[in-house]
Amino acid sequence: MLMGLVIIGFTGPVIAAGDSFALLRPLAGILLLPCAVILLCMRARYVALSAIAVAVLAIGSIATSYAAPSGDCNDACLTLYQKNLMSQAWPRYPLADDIIESNAEIVTLQEVSSHNRKFMRNMFEHYPAKSICEFRPEQNVAILTTLPIVEGSEFCLEGYGLVGVQVKTPDGLVWVVSVHLNWPFPYDQSKQSQVIADRIKELDGPVLIAGDFNMVPWGQSVQRIAAAADNQSFGTNLNTHNLGSWQIPLPIDILLFPKGTTGTVELRPFMGSDHLGKLARIRFE
Repeated sequence: MLMGLVIIGFTGPVIAAGDSFALLRPLAGILLLPCAVILLCMRARYVALSAIAVAVLAIGSIATSYAAPSGDCNDACLTLYQKNLMSQAWPRYPLADDIIESNAEIVTLQEVSSHNRKFMRNMFEHYPAKSICEFRPEQNVAILTTLPIVEGSEFCLEGYGLVGVQVKTPDGLVWVVSVHLNWPFPYDQSKQSQVIADRIKELDGPVLIAGDFNMVPWGQSVQRIAAAADNQSFGTNLNTHNLGSWQIPLPIDILLFPKGTTGTVELRPFMGSDHLGKLARIRFE
């Protein structure tokens, strides 16, 4: 059964339900190891070797997602704060202050609601440039930035959880994208991720993608979006949702940055949300 869970979890590219099973890949892979030991003791050697092979496949496929961040960005950092605000969460003031005090030049947000806009007014007023796109009722996606934006570059896929804008950094023009995916199968995450990937593929130049993907980094929906920008998951992907645990981690708040990006990622507290924040200090070529 465990081997079946692992194998089905790799079928995301062709079967939408595969991504739902991918959530269980770490747990299934780890549990297969003691199963293999028991099978060896029972002299079921071929089954034990099969269990070990599938366990190595499962654990190896996600190992890079738990690798340490790639090092300091040598004081030439661009700072990005990623956060799902939770539309009706409380308190709001400490979270707004934390984002402002982080000195983040770019803030990517999900579940932006009228409630948040009211009780985090100081944060929204702090950032001179704002791009907000309607997603679900009272759960919009947004980008806030202190960087100059390229006039006419803002785009919004209304109802698909995607907003983007091109900004001017000391190292050149960079696209910034905020993403919020629906839950995986039986919901429509697979189709939604394809629409988002197709739009990101049209962008010319480096793209910083951040958001609440409601999927683990090794899931096909995430991989599809990363491939569209030729990006990869950045930083250590630890649990970021309050329903996750060491048994079934949910590292669903993900940063997808250009390959070769250096820097660090720091987890920020829940502060009233059901998601941890991510504060990244990065540099890319």
